[in-house]
Amino acid sequence: MAAKTPRPLALRPERPAMATISIGDYDFKPADRVENYGGDINIYCCWEHHLLIPCPAAYRLPPDIPLIDFLETMFRPDHQHHPDYARLNYHNLIWTLDGKSWQPKLAASLREGGVVHMSYLSFRAPGLDGFNGHGV
Repeated sequence: MAAKTPRPLALRPERPAMATISIGDYDFKPADRVENYGGDINIYCCWEHHLLIPCPAAYRLPPDIPLIDFLETMFRPDHQHHPDYARLNYHNLIWTLDGKSWQPKLAASLREGGVVHMSYLSFRAPGLDGFNGHGV
């Protein structure tokens, strides 16, 4: 009986090709178009290094709401139970809007600050690094 030659180990095992069948073009109007919001806009907001809420929160709001009103009436109820919230100072935040540095005026409306439908706002709070400094 002849000895079997061992098969060489592959760094990546080959996977069988997945069979797919095209059913045609995927052309549709998304349901989250701005005209479906009755004058409101949808935005996403994230407090970096504070991930008790593990992803950006979505908010539907009027574009003429001042940023400070959004923070006090919508953002606060979602985040006020975080241990760092009591020390959060809205005037010292480092903001980004759609991935770019942003220096908003708290009294200005979102529209005046350049926030549009589906914008992504995020901010860091210097000195606040999450629960016990662990980014949570």
